[in-house]
Amino acid sequence: MKKIHVLWMLLFLVLSTSCVSVNRLMKVQEGMSRQEISKIFGTPEYRRFDRGMEEWEYRSLSLISGEYKVVVITFEDGRGSGMDTISNRGYLLMEGFR
Repeated sequence: MKKIHVLWMLLFLVLSTSCVSVNRLMKVQEGMSRQEISKIFGTPEYRRFDRGMEEWEYRSLSLISGEYKVVVITFEDGRGSGMDTISNRGYLLMEGFR
């Protein structure tokens, strides 16, 4: 009986935690600071910068649905100036996509 409770808890955690959840995406607003974005998403998995522009990239794979999500936040002058989201359900078919 105890094992079943533990399994249900683990399943709940997997389903409810995703770096790139809809709730987190809806919190992002243009003009937010890097610190505010970090509070929402945490440390970016990839970071790029060039001539005053910086991009932070977050990735997430749902083990249940197989959906692969990428969110790229663009900063100019230290403030969020854009956000791109990419979602693909056929992640296993796109092994080369990185």
